[in-house]
Amino acid sequence: MNILLLYASLEGQTAKIAGRIAEQLRNEGHQVTTETCDQLAADFTINAYGAAIIGGPIHMSHYPKPLKKFVEQHHDWLNKHTSAFFTVCMAINSQRPESRQEAESFGKNFTQETQWHPTQTATFAGAVKFTQHGFLTRIIMKLISKREGGNTDTTHDHEYTDWDAVMRFTKQFMNNSVQTMIN
Repeated sequence: MNILLLYASLEGQTAKIAGRIAEQLRNEGHQVTTETCDQLAADFTINAYGAAIIGGPIHMSHYPKPLKKFVEQHHDWLNKHTSAFFTVCMAINSQRPESRQEAESFGKNFTQETQWHPTQTATFAGAVKFTQHGFLTRIIMKLISKREGGNTDTTHDHEYTDWDAVMRFTKQFMNNSVQTMIN
C-alpha cells in the first residue's frame, strides 16, 4: 500500500517519530512517502495514496498552521480512507492528571475543528531540547518541566517519547489498513 506520512515539526521530535513510523511501515513492505506539510510540492495530490498518517506538535496550545490548513483542505479524502493522527505534546508525560487530560484534548479538538474523523489517534511525549534554546526560553522550559515532574538539567536534552507506544500505534494502523482493504 502507498501511504502518505505527513507531519509538521518545530524542534525535530515529530520528524523523528515520523521517521520511525515510516521505517516500521517500510519494513512491513509498504511504500511510504514522508512529507512536511509546509514544503509540499505545488503539484502534490493526495489521490496518489491509499492511506495517510498525519502528525504534529503542540506549541502554545496550537498545532502549526500549515498542518491545520492541509487537514482542512483534505478532510473529505482523509475521511474516506484509512487515516491516523498523532500529536506530540510533552504534557502527556506529566505527573499531573489535568495536564495529561489537556494533552489528550488537543487531538480531539483538532479533529473536531477540521471535520476529520481519523481511524485512530494517539498522543506521544516529545523531547525537551534545552540545548537548542536561548537563555530565556531555557529558563521557562525548566520551570515548566519542574512543574510537570520532568528533568530540569538544562545542560542536556531529554527525550520522553515512548517508542513502544509509537510501534503499537503503527501496528494498529497497519491492521486497520488491512481491515479496510478486506471490507
